[in-house]
Amino acid sequence: MISYLRKNIYWFLLGLVAFLGFALRLKGLVSNPSMWHDECALAWNVINNSYGELFGKLRFLQVAPPMFLLISKLLVSIFHVKNNIFACDFVLRLVPFFFGTFSIGAFYFVCKSLFKSKWTTLIAVLLFCLNPVLINYSFEFKPYILDVFCAMSALWIFLNTDFQTNTTKKVLIFGSILAILPWFSFMSTMVIFAGFMALSFKRENPKNFFLMFFPIFLSAFLYLKLYVLNAYGQSSTGMIGFWQNEFVKRDLSNITQLNMDNLHYFFSNLPMFSCTLLSLLMFIGIILMFKDRNWRFILISVLTQASLIIASILHVYPYSRRLIIFLIPFILIFSVKIFDVKNKVLAGILLALIVIPHLLFAVNFTKMPNLNKGDFARELMIKMANEIEHHETIVINESSNAEFCYYDMFFNLKNNKVFLKPQNKSELAINKELNKLTKGKYWFYMPYDYNPNQKEIKTMFMWAKTHAKTEIKLQATQSTLIRVILN
Repeated sequence: MISYLRKNIYWFLLGLVAFLGFALRLKGLVSNPSMWHDECALAWNVINNSYGELFGKLRFLQVAPPMFLLISKLLVSIFHVKNNIFACDFVLRLVPFFFGTFSIGAFYFVCKSLFKSKWTTLIAVLLFCLNPVLINYSFEFKPYILDVFCAMSALWIFLNTDFQTNTTKKVLIFGSILAILPWFSFMSTMVIFAGFMALSFKRENPKNFFLMFFPIFLSAFLYLKLYVLNAYGQSSTGMIGFWQNEFVKRDLSNITQLNMDNLHYFFSNLPMFSCTLLSLLMFIGIILMFKDRNWRFILISVLTQASLIIASILHVYPYSRRLIIFLIPFILIFSVKIFDVKNKVLAGILLALIVIPHLLFAVNFTKMPNLNKGDFARELMIKMANEIEHHETIVINESSNAEFCYYDMFFNLKNNKVFLKPQNKSELAINKELNKLTKGKYWFYMPYDYNPNQKEIKTMFMWAKTHAKTEIKLQATQSTLIRVILN
């Protein structure tokens, strides 16, 4: 038995690491916390829009890949959860969970194609499995983890494409898979473009090159006609306004700051983790990639990054945090390349400095009794629905309209509702709207605030404290619910 374990220790450890990654993602799914603002907004669209309408402009300034939306809606219909507040949240998160789990396998195969040492692959997969951001978006109802899976799938295809030896059938299969990916992920288009540019430099077997490209060209035409012009085209103005500070400037003056913000976000919640050390390892990894002549991967990485920056400069896509988490695997690949160097002392020191923070995070994550992200919209809605009387009015702060619209579907409250829409976010404008309220009993439903300092919620709370008698007050992080009597 011992000799068998020694012989297969690598596969045992790899399986253990993959299982750990799966278990952490499963814990997030099973915990099923209340959806936060963006999740509620997207969920409302999935449930209330028809399959055809999901290809058009979505309410609450939402944009998401069509197949992600269609499959989510199909699952809601299959499991009949429209009337169950907890089950509906859970089912909607199944798609991100499955893609988050599958992305572990996709990343493994990419690493296997790149690294000399299988132990380097093991380290890379470990860091991937334990990355807090990748775990988080594996149980959040947003499409960002699909970007990771699709980007890795496209990257693996390009790393394993050889027009000289691949059969026509294999080339067509690869082309068909690449043609499907953008329907699940916007960002896969960046990697696909970069991959074809990298392949074009070799100029081998033009027939197979165009054979692989044809399905993608056909899919791109349909994608633009059926989806992009309908959905993104109609939402672009609002999206640009919302993300205005997250676009790269034409003179590139803010790119260093954006890169640092993104890097810290990608590895947030890791105790004692040094982004400076990570940056140094990335730099060394790039040098080693050049030394090993991994030209195709280097070129795809550079062109993907360049395409993303150009898209941001043109205000097509923000260069910001959760929107570009598909870059995390690229960062990890460059960062662990140093472990291909056979220096056990150096490898041991660096391994400890990089891996220990990830392991500490995993331990802390498993101990967390509540994985709520600070938005208790579901709990506040249940509390209010159970105690509200028919003559009472519900007041919703502007930032929480999506939360209320989504969770109210499960209760269909008949009470009078006031959706505050001040002219701006100033305290004066908010108070002006509140001063229009007449005498009576009110519930102030405020689970979310766009402002990180909760300026909107605090203003409404202080107004209620000054002008009314408070009967019920519930607060958890930013989420606030109060019941007041206005005389």
